[in-house]
Amino acid sequence: MRILKAIFLYFLLLLSFTTYAQVSIGIKAGPDFARFINALKGNDGSGNIATLNSGTVTQLYGTVFVDIPLDSGKNFYIRPGIEYMGAGGSTNGTGDYYNGNGFVPNTKYTLHYVNVPVEFLYSPGFDWGRPLVGFGFYGGELVNGTIKTQGAPSTSVKIGGNSTDNFERNDFGYTFTIGLVTKVGFLFGVDYQHGFTKVIPDGVQQTRNAVWGLHVGWVVKL
Repeated sequence: MRILKAIFLYFLLLLSFTTYAQVSIGIKAGPDFARFINALKGNDGSGNIATLNSGTVTQLYGTVFVDIPLDSGKNFYIRPGIEYMGAGGSTNGTGDYYNGNGFVPNTKYTLHYVNVPVEFLYSPGFDWGRPLVGFGFYGGELVNGTIKTQGAPSTSVKIGGNSTDNFERNDFGYTFTIGLVTKVGFLFGVDYQHGFTKVIPDGVQQTRNAVWGLHVGWVVKL
């Protein structure tokens, strides 16, 4: 319910901007490649203990966004949006893990977030379209997820801030995007998100989300 209220208020705010500027609305989606940063401590291969990242899991993500010009030349934009993001990571069965932050070897962790990204873009226009590069921040809420260990059935993740929970509910971090919008509105590019906040309650190290994504989409001027 909190997510639905936030999305509703967010779109009311977006619509208020259309009164003052010619905006574009767009949608983008594609595969993403997610992992956990600082997931485990283990053997670095030389007998030393090192902090290790998890393996990567492939998921999907999708975003509905609005591009609002910030200058009369329409080179700079703010891009708020609403996003589904697949996150997570995997651990292999051969890793020499000394401390796994609760992670189990040979296990796949699949997480589903609803995020609210806000990015600032530089996107100059040309006859053939406009390239874009942007940087910003996102806040997100974990909706649900699963844990799948080899040889065992999937279980739902426990969400919360207690030591008995698997993952924290909220996430916050920075985003980066680079892409191209063609003259007819076709969009393609690359996104990256990296969390600032830990995802494991009471973890012994700061495990965070990191996600690369490849997208295609469409942008239409209102």
